[in-house]
Amino acid sequence: MKTIMVMSGKGGVGKSTVAVNLAMELSLNGNKVGLLDVDIHGPNDHIILGVEDSEIMTDGKKFKPVEIGNLKFMTIAFAIDRKDPVIWRGPLKSKLIDQFIQDTLWGDLDYMIIDFPPGSGDEPLEVLKIYENKVNKTGSENETLFHNIQGAVIVTTAQRVALGDVEKIINFLKKMKIPIIGLWENMSYYTCPNCGARHYLFGKNTDELAKKTNIDVIARIPLIPEIGEKFGAALFLTRSEGDVREEFQKAVNTIMEKLDISS
Repeated sequence: MKTIMVMSGKGGVGKSTVAVNLAMELSLNGNKVGLLDVDIHGPNDHIILGVEDSEIMTDGKKFKPVEIGNLKFMTIAFAIDRKDPVIWRGPLKSKLIDQFIQDTLWGDLDYMIIDFPPGSGDEPLEVLKIYENKVNKTGSENETLFHNIQGAVIVTTAQRVALGDVEKIINFLKKMKIPIIGLWENMSYYTCPNCGARHYLFGKNTDELAKKTNIDVIARIPLIPEIGEKFGAALFLTRSEGDVREEFQKAVNTIMEKLDISS
């Protein structure tokens, strides 16, 4: 199984949309995929998938994930009242994440996509601790730290405020020895429907950060009204056409290629 972390420095940059659509695209290509939303305080993946009315089920011992074709999905949203805030400290969050990873009937997976909340707080640290413990239990000196986390995709927009926090995520991942697959830029540009010209509303600042950190920009998804209109009703990127579909498919192919090289 290959695990991909989907992270961001800021909220509102389209990270969950990327995580869900990436997981769905991989599953539609015949892979067995797990999608885990570890955003405890603001889960959204269930809305994008259109399964917000689902509830947590068990076999008496373990959680049963919601299944959509080849995709298995789990989120805290299935266990709480949708309108209630989750007022939890670190230990409670850590325990739940541990249960979702270790006590869910994931089965044999080809890929696990983990959607994290913005930043580098309890949630990514807990996931990395769980994977580290799995390695330590093997007792093999040849195993590398976090051996089956293949890397992280960092989602951002081109605004300097967003990119400032992305640099912190980059440094966090480097300290944790997690490979960075690439930067995924959402709302990259707007194409005029009349003349076809591209307008980079937030500039091209992501290129500067990519050059500075020697990390590839693997996607530039344009800003178009349909993404907002279809949020919660459709998996937009997997079903889009034109520039959006082309850019999304290119990004998925790049991720697959990078994973093949690293494995």
